[in-house]
Amino acid sequence: MCLSGFSMLTWKEVLAQHKTLRGIGRTSLLVDRGESGYKNRFLPDGSILYPGEGLCGHQQPTQGNRVLLEALAAQTPLRVYLREGPNRWRDLGLYRVASVAYRLEEAERRYVYWFRLEPLKRAS
Repeated sequence: MCLSGFSMLTWKEVLAQHKTLRGIGRTSLLVDRGESGYKNRFLPDGSILYPGEGLCGHQQPTQGNRVLLEALAAQTPLRVYLREGPNRWRDLGLYRVASVAYRLEEAERRYVYWFRLEPLKRAS
């Protein structure tokens, strides 16, 4: 994933925009490389497979998962912030929720939402 041209932000700056300590806000998402316990998958085409909210039990279409399901239905873009390290974040720009799959994760013995986030093209 190429990150050139993205400026570094502090957590305070991200929180001022994201407005919640949860990973899924009304207009933005937080992603990392596993530090939070969630296993985001960064794909070569720039898309992100984003697991739904909830680390135990079957995930439900409530809270953050509902926000993402509504964004998919309305095609509302969401801003994505990537955690690079302690107090270091990158604004990856706007993404749209392109699709969702609700599937059994056999190793965890539970159903999990997987949201496919696709970056919106930046104006050049």
